[in-house]
Amino acid sequence: MKGERGFTLVEMLVALSIFAVIAAMGVGLLRSSVDTQDAVQARLQGMSGINRVRAVMANDLAQALQRPTRGQAGEPVPAFVGSPTGFAFVHAGAGSLDGSPRPSVERVGYALTGGEWRRATQPMLDGTALSDGDRLIGDVTAAAVRYRDGQGNWSESWSSDPGDRLPRAVEVRLTRTGRAPLTMLFLTGPTLPTPPVAAGAPPA
Repeated sequence: MKGERGFTLVEMLVALSIFAVIAAMGVGLLRSSVDTQDAVQARLQGMSGINRVRAVMANDLAQALQRPTRGQAGEPVPAFVGSPTGFAFVHAGAGSLDGSPRPSVERVGYALTGGEWRRATQPMLDGTALSDGDRLIGDVTAAAVRYRDGQGNWSESWSSDPGDRLPRAVEVRLTRTGRAPLTMLFLTGPTLPTPPVAAGAPPA
């Protein structure tokens, strides 16, 4: 019709430019949303893994026993041995996963090895050594372990003497690459009191 006209070339170019800018912004927002979702998912998975590690360590330490063992050469090994970077002890509740006969107690160790926080077990209580263990947490650059005694004092090592005493609590602080330090605090199994001797009865 007379008086009607279409878009000019300049108008078309301006419209296409505006559309391109809007499309680019939409793609950027979508990519940012996907990246954020991936980061959140990775963080949740990491937190889930840390929670599992906490649960395993808390369960082991809560069942610690005052039970010394023997090493490969028959030498005495204290019930609980602790250093600044790891510890080993005997605990109860070690049921067999495959149904094979085995004692209900086992010796287990936690330590920083090759940049990993690992959990190792011992096939038999006496006459064997701890295995290489399984990785619990990776990318660990440093570990600092402390032990609390019955008087509330903390130390970087633990000796079970006298009487194969256990620490009251264990604190583990792990420094990880690119992440905030992880600090975990656990209570150990209660120290069992010596049963009273009945009057007139011979000492055990």
